[in-house]
Amino acid sequence: MLPITSFLSCTDPIDELDTFSYHQKHHAKTYVTGLVAASNKTVDGIATHVLPAKSERALNKFLTEYDWDEDRLNRERLELLQTNNETRWSSEGVVIIDDTFTHKTGENIPNAGKFYDHSTRGHIWGQNLSYAIYADKKTTYPLCFRLYEKHSKTRVQLAKELVDECIEIGVPADTYLFDIPYCSGEFIDHLEGYDKEWVSAIKSDRNVVYASERMRVDALAERIDTQPRTVDSEIYHIWTKKLQVSKLGKVKVLITEKESSDEDGERSIKYIVSNKIDAPASHLIALYAMRWRIETFFRDTKQDLGLGDCELRSHAGASRHWHLLMLAYSLLKLGVAQSALGTVLSRATSLRADLKLSFREAIQNLLSWALSSPSRSIDDLMHEVDDLFI
Repeated sequence: MLPITSFLSCTDPIDELDTFSYHQKHHAKTYVTGLVAASNKTVDGIATHVLPAKSERALNKFLTEYDWDEDRLNRERLELLQTNNETRWSSEGVVIIDDTFTHKTGENIPNAGKFYDHSTRGHIWGQNLSYAIYADKKTTYPLCFRLYEKHSKTRVQLAKELVDECIEIGVPADTYLFDIPYCSGEFIDHLEGYDKEWVSAIKSDRNVVYASERMRVDALAERIDTQPRTVDSEIYHIWTKKLQVSKLGKVKVLITEKESSDEDGERSIKYIVSNKIDAPASHLIALYAMRWRIETFFRDTKQDLGLGDCELRSHAGASRHWHLLMLAYSLLKLGVAQSALGTVLSRATSLRADLKLSFREAIQNLLSWALSSPSRSIDDLMHEVDDLFI
C-alpha cells in the first residue's frame, strides 16, 4: 500500500463541523482519509498508512475516550448533504430499511454472536447492523443505524426506532421500502401512524383472501392470469388486486414475474404488497427495485470503507467507527456532486465511481510530496514510510 501523504480534499468540510474541537478535527480527517484510501482500515492500519496521523494511541483515544457527540455529528453530516442539489433529500425520495452481517472472530467484539446468514446459507459469528438509507434518482446515502443485540430488542423494534429517528431529523421521504423480515403488522402500524406509504415483499406462504377463499399467495399465483408489462425496458408478467392479507389488513397485492431470456433460469416471482392502493403496478415495481440500493450500500461499505473492519472492543468505539464511516460515505458523495463530473458520477449506484477520484488524488499527493522534497534523498523518503513495510 502506498503511503497517504495528505488528507483527501473530500475531508475539507470536517473543518466546518461544530461537533469536533480543533485537535479532534485532525483525527477525524485522519480516520476518514484512511477509511477511503488505506488498504488496512483498522486503527493501526490507518495510523500507519496516513502519514499526517498523530499516532495509533491518539487515534484510538479519539474513538474511545475523547468527548464528542455522535448524534450531533450525524445531524451535521445530513445538514451538509442538504447544501447541494445533487444530494438534497425530498418527499419524492424513499427510505430503505434492512440489516446486514459483519463477520468477526473474537468473542469480545460488541454484541457479536452466532447468526444465520441467508446470503451464505449458513451460520456465522459476527455483528448484525440495521440501517436506514435515503435514495432517489440522484443519490443514495445512510441516515442512521442500530446494532442488534440478542435477547434485547427485536429487529422490528430496531426498525421502528430507525423510523422514529428519521422523523425526528426531518427526512421528508413519503415512502418506506423494506423486505420480508420487516413486513409485520407491528411495523406497518408504526409507519402508518406517521402517515407514511410503504412497499414490501411477502413470503410465498403468506395467506390472502381471494373470492371469499383463504389461500397462500403462491397458490393464488397458480390461479390467476398475468398480463405482460414493460417497466424500465424489462418485461414483467403482472397481476394486481386489493386483497385482505394476513396480519396486514387490506392492501394492494402485486404478483409479478420478470421475463428471462434464459430458458433454463429459475422463475423469478415476487409477491409485493403496499398501502399505495391507487399506484400503478409499474410504479410499485420501480419502487421495490430501488430497495437494491441498500444492498449496494452494504457491499460497497464492506469492500471499500471498512464496515466490518472495526476491531475496537468497546461499544462506544465501534459506534463511532460506523458514524465516521457514514461521514466518509457522505463526503465522497458530496465531493463528487460538487465536482465537474458530479452530474454523472454522483448518480452512480456504486461507490466505486466516487472512490476513483479520491484514489487519483491520493497518488497525486504522494507524487507532489516526493517531488517537493529535493533536499531529501530517496533513502530519507523511504525512512519516513518504513513503517508501511513492517
